[in-house]
Amino acid sequence: MRTLYCMLLLIFNFILFFDAIISNPAPFLEESKQNKKFYNLVHGLPNICITENSERIGTTWLHKVWDQHLIESFYQLLPSDRYFVVLDLGAQTGSFSLLANYFPHSQWYAFEPIKEATDELKKNLELNTIKNVTVFEQAVADYTGLITLHMPDMNQWGLATIGPNVERFTLKEKRIVKCIDLDSFIKDYRIPKVDFIKIDTEGAEFKILCGAQQLIARDHPIILMEYNETNMKQCNTNPVEIDNFLQKMGYTWQLISHEDILCKPII
Repeated sequence: MRTLYCMLLLIFNFILFFDAIISNPAPFLEESKQNKKFYNLVHGLPNICITENSERIGTTWLHKVWDQHLIESFYQLLPSDRYFVVLDLGAQTGSFSLLANYFPHSQWYAFEPIKEATDELKKNLELNTIKNVTVFEQAVADYTGLITLHMPDMNQWGLATIGPNVERFTLKEKRIVKCIDLDSFIKDYRIPKVDFIKIDTEGAEFKILCGAQQLIARDHPIILMEYNETNMKQCNTNPVEIDNFLQKMGYTWQLISHEDILCKPII
């Protein structure tokens, strides 16, 4: 009798569980909605995986990795035999920060003001068991506080800018987001040295450099930076201001794509 009772109880619980799946399948399908997608960042190295949702944000993962040649160029700069620190500004869902997978002895700080993008970035880091990237849901500017982020449709979020003069997309939304200057960041978080900075911030590059003068003078990091005159106009600046700044700080630079420059200290 006791055995029969246990069998009936088991059947009853199974019926309840099955009914729950039929009436509300979402929790049980959550994992399948986050199917892994695999991409190659650097030829000859193992692929990384990302969430399916990452493909919907901007154009980073549109059939192939956007700006893969830049990612590979940046990878070639990174030393394999020593510890180093990278700042990834405009990280989106992680096409550069996921390089940390190949340098476990390094430390990365990724900045991205769009919450949905930082959420997917954190998931992508977890999918690849990357432990050496710290993510900040913030813009980077020439001061610390709040700033307005101008945003297009989700599939163009890579064009979002803190500049007030939108030129490259149809404005769909404005968000007030946190921002920080890099001189305050290295002081607040006691970062002893920064070796590399990647900046892809749709025109805010000059503001970021101005807010990082102490960092640059102290560490002379190598800087990979977007250099797009239309984007600069969105933030009320121009190439001459960036050129003069880099020269003043003791840098030489060269175009490595139609809209990106690699900046290296002369000393």
